[in-house]
Amino acid sequence: MVNQYTEITKYYDLWVTSGYYDFQSLAKEAHSIVGDGRQVLELGVGTGLLAQKYIELDPTCEFTGIDFTASMLEIAKQRLGNQVKLIEADAVTMDLNAKFDVAISNGGVWGILDQGDQAQWQFGGHVPGLEANRQGLANVARHLKEGGLLLLHLQKPHDDFDKYLGEGIVYSQCITEGEDTPKYYTFEKRYLFKKDGEIVAQEQITITVFKPETTRQLLTEAGFDFQGTNNGDRFAIYKKR
Repeated sequence: MVNQYTEITKYYDLWVTSGYYDFQSLAKEAHSIVGDGRQVLELGVGTGLLAQKYIELDPTCEFTGIDFTASMLEIAKQRLGNQVKLIEADAVTMDLNAKFDVAISNGGVWGILDQGDQAQWQFGGHVPGLEANRQGLANVARHLKEGGLLLLHLQKPHDDFDKYLGEGIVYSQCITEGEDTPKYYTFEKRYLFKKDGEIVAQEQITITVFKPETTRQLLTEAGFDFQGTNNGDRFAIYKKR
């Protein structure tokens, strides 16, 4: 996997806490689904913002976070200390020698593009290609206990926009269409951070999104059954058979 946020790590927290995500709300909704004292795995823990809010709500949980961007994990370690087990790994190839009650992906690895109608939902994220996604979902299932849950963040389609973040920094994102196949399509997402009109950091990643029929097929083949959404409609809930 090559999609990493190394070049924009310095500005990541400023960006995602500017209204892009509400981590307090997301943690609260995830916890309301999972309950107290569970073994939790976050896929794509990033700088630990969701993990921080989650363990504040439930200090009795055992929280593990994986990410494949070392610079992000360094910030997460500073933020979380020893409260969370942090591992440099990716969802496709991880081998954690542990079983979890729930795996949460808040878009750091995967999410669900919510087109309004559940029948039109599209699974996708940072993992490229059909086979790697199939392998990744099967690997997550392998790390879950029987009846374990997979929570996928429901997201609206991506678009172009600019946003002032404070400290003189303006964030811009630009979406460019990529490959289109019968089962999936891709797009390039470019992140730009500017200060006084000058680019201070940038990153471009490829997002792979699976069309509705393939979305259902991938999750079903991996052993997941759709359970519904939480009350706040932030997460699609799947249960391991």
